[in-house]
Amino acid sequence: MATPERPTRADVPAPLLERGREVEAITRAVRSGARGNGQMLLIEGPSGIGKSRLLIAAHHIGVDVGAEVLTTSGGELEQDFPLGLVLRLLETRLTRATSAERDAAFRGHAALAEPMLHRTLHETTTALTDQFVLLHSLYWLIANLAEERPLVLIADDLQWGDELSLRFLLYLTQRLGDLPVTIVGAVRTGDPAAENELVARLTLQASHTLQPTELSRDGVKKLLHTLLPDAGENDVLVEESWTATRGNPFLLRELATAMNSRAAVGAPDPYDAVPDTAPESVTRSVMLRIARLGDDALALTRAVAVLGTSTSLTSAAELAGLDYADATIAAERLTAAQIFADEAKLSFYHPMIRAAVYRKLPSHERARLHLEAATVLLAADADMNEVAVHVMRGTPTDAEWAHSALHSAAKSAARKGAPRAAARYLRRALTMKYDDPRQHANLLIDLGIMEAAAGEANSLGHLEAALDLIDESEEQARAMHALGQTLFRYGRPAEALPVFRRGADTFTDRELALRFEAGYMASATYLADHPHEAHKRVSALAATFPSHAALSSAERLLVLHLGVFRAMCEPRSADHGELVLRALGDGVTLWRETSDGMTITHAILALTWCGRAQDAAKVAGSVLTDARMRGDSLIFAEISLARSMAMYALGRVSEAMVDAQTAILGMKRGWNSTVPAPQGLMAYCLIDRGELEQAAEVVHDAEMQLRSRETRTLNVWFYMARGRLRLVHGDNVGAADDFLRVGNLLEANGFHNPGYMLVPWRSLAGLALHAVGKTDAATELMDRDIELAREFGLCSTLGSALRYRALIASPNPDIALFEESATVLESAESAPLEMARTLIELGSAQRRAGRKVRSRETLRKALDLAHYSGATAVEQQAHQELLVSGARPRRPVLRGLNALTPSEERIAGLLADGMTTRSIAETLYLTMSTVEWHRRNIYRKLDIDSREALRTALDDATKTPQILRADERQTDSQSLDNIP
Repeated sequence: MATPERPTRADVPAPLLERGREVEAITRAVRSGARGNGQMLLIEGPSGIGKSRLLIAAHHIGVDVGAEVLTTSGGELEQDFPLGLVLRLLETRLTRATSAERDAAFRGHAALAEPMLHRTLHETTTALTDQFVLLHSLYWLIANLAEERPLVLIADDLQWGDELSLRFLLYLTQRLGDLPVTIVGAVRTGDPAAENELVARLTLQASHTLQPTELSRDGVKKLLHTLLPDAGENDVLVEESWTATRGNPFLLRELATAMNSRAAVGAPDPYDAVPDTAPESVTRSVMLRIARLGDDALALTRAVAVLGTSTSLTSAAELAGLDYADATIAAERLTAAQIFADEAKLSFYHPMIRAAVYRKLPSHERARLHLEAATVLLAADADMNEVAVHVMRGTPTDAEWAHSALHSAAKSAARKGAPRAAARYLRRALTMKYDDPRQHANLLIDLGIMEAAAGEANSLGHLEAALDLIDESEEQARAMHALGQTLFRYGRPAEALPVFRRGADTFTDRELALRFEAGYMASATYLADHPHEAHKRVSALAATFPSHAALSSAERLLVLHLGVFRAMCEPRSADHGELVLRALGDGVTLWRETSDGMTITHAILALTWCGRAQDAAKVAGSVLTDARMRGDSLIFAEISLARSMAMYALGRVSEAMVDAQTAILGMKRGWNSTVPAPQGLMAYCLIDRGELEQAAEVVHDAEMQLRSRETRTLNVWFYMARGRLRLVHGDNVGAADDFLRVGNLLEANGFHNPGYMLVPWRSLAGLALHAVGKTDAATELMDRDIELAREFGLCSTLGSALRYRALIASPNPDIALFEESATVLESAESAPLEMARTLIELGSAQRRAGRKVRSRETLRKALDLAHYSGATAVEQQAHQELLVSGARPRRPVLRGLNALTPSEERIAGLLADGMTTRSIAETLYLTMSTVEWHRRNIYRKLDIDSREALRTALDDATKTPQILRADERQTDSQSLDNIP
């Protein structure tokens, strides 16, 4: 591959003075990055302080160490161009790559970023892409490029970078540790654009921050002697120049240029008076210098100022109204005069010069030139995003090409996961006139979807307006269903509900109508006072379904909602679980046929509530595998929450914790449909592990996410988690209040299933009430739990309720009830954690009754089960009880499979399945160094040194219950001959 050209500005003879410390820091960072220890170095300072000169030095240093150097720059006019700064960084590199090099660059997860670097866009809809997946894919693109040779990425004027580019640079910076990549960026302080949260976060993440200072008097003297060789030894000039510029290198150069210009025209004593260096004076000086170069130079600078960062001479000449030869001569003159930095790919020597030229254009002239720039770029087959940027700033037009450019730019922004930017382009397009109402309608549809994704309030109004313009039912359905799903996915079921309701009532096509009904049911599930109304509707519809034939996809969705409601509200859970399993199949096929992740998630949850957590884990695993392949991190987060609940119900605290964390991370990508449930599950796990401070932090975070009145039912997960935390801390009054709040919210919707919260809220409320002397109320609640658990047929919940009831028996805990609890839990699908809790209480009661030998046997079994579940706090409780009983329990496990952390267990399984470090990192959204660190810990704890040994160790462990592996996660899809 050819060595990158050195930047033109490096040829400017002015020396780099008093920057030895900065150059040394850049050199260290680049060399460290080249060795694989990635660095991010940020240069901060006011305009003209020399940041760009330091970036040029970084370019040279990168070339010297054998790195490939890629450069980019932010531009004031391009902040509405999503990912524009990053695309400028990568496009040239990828354009000149061979076919084999491109294949290598886009392998693995990087393939998802490839469409971002191609102009052609065939979609007819503005489909929203998951922003996180795109950033993750770009990360792997950088990693792939860096495998060939180290990278140095240079980014000037980051304060003008678009939001998505800054997010990517932050994402990359946080993962540089194991990449041979150095990022060197510059931020102009004092610019309002620099007061930006993302810029501030980049500054905090930087390995080093450089803040070059103004030149000293001696530095000013050396620079002036270089720039003004005819001025001689003039100490007065040096002092006045230092006073006028305060040692700002750019202003010094401008001052020297002004004096040289005076000398060139024969002015007397050109070096006696120091020109004014105030901003407006610099502007006048710059414009005077350009004017002296002729009308062609002036026209060309205006064209380049409008066109923006690094434009071509061909485009600039056309916009300036010059033929190519005249433009070439003007560009050479402007480069020699240090107005332009490069005469081939035109850009200004300094942003202050470009700002001076742009500000001097009257507003109407700027608008005219921007519109003309759009036509010039369009004719040159430029990226439509570039065309749209100028249409946005140009004189208003109704031209068809302008509309197409804006709509195309909106599609591109949506594909990059930037709905706000897409909405801005679409709103501008809506100001145009359209002969075809369908064009206007499509804009309204796309705008509504983008506004919904961005959390803006106008989406429903725009959809309503669109529907009035559309005649085709399929187009109407597409618009309404996309909007409904977007609203639901982003945690706004109250707004999604009327969209789905209208769709169900509007369309006569049965399949279409039923899909809207399914969306309506999903939204109603999370809205107070709506589930029963929705259940009546779905029951009436299900009664019309064929009883002896395979159901359609839409009918299966409705049957699933029927099963979900019954699982929450009605006894005989086994029947409801069978109904859900038959309609759901493997989950993946139905999801692919309907794109209805809402219903699939609810169905997996329903299986857990029905006591079929093992089946729930199987289906969730299948869907998660498919979601990984698609790169859909939002559905990945939602299904991770469902599997987290299944894992917790199975007593697998470690696995539940990992899945809950995945769901919480999904919130950062926009997923919000069931928050604060993930935080509640995470708090459950932390409490069971004895990590109470961390649990308190998660609960506090969940409190910040509490739902409004309409979606308040979801708050049960917060109150349940806080109640359990309060109970551990001895705040029985507060705990009882939280548990009873849970009950009030659930009962208001008729959610009577005692296993809905995975642990029985009535029994926990009873335990807290008993502690404050309200034993009668406690007994009533616990007896009700036992009664409901028997009616629903939930062994795990029944075993737990019997245990709590035994604890408040008078005068001593009831051993017979503890034994009944243990017997019931033995028949449960898999409830090792609940069994451990029961055996601890039983063993303790046996000891107090004088049956010490029996108690030790019971407690040892409890210790093993608690350890297997990963519930450290429960394990410690069993350990203490064994000590009191006179036993000598084993020490905490430091080696072996049981010593693995939740994350290590998951990575161990993937390693054993043959996945590479890289593929695991891509799958779990980790860095390769993180995976390697976990691998080393796994091998150390298991005392092994190979994957084969790891497979053997894991195979030996299959004698105990564990998560089903991916190749076992299959459930046959059956037809529904009879709907109960």
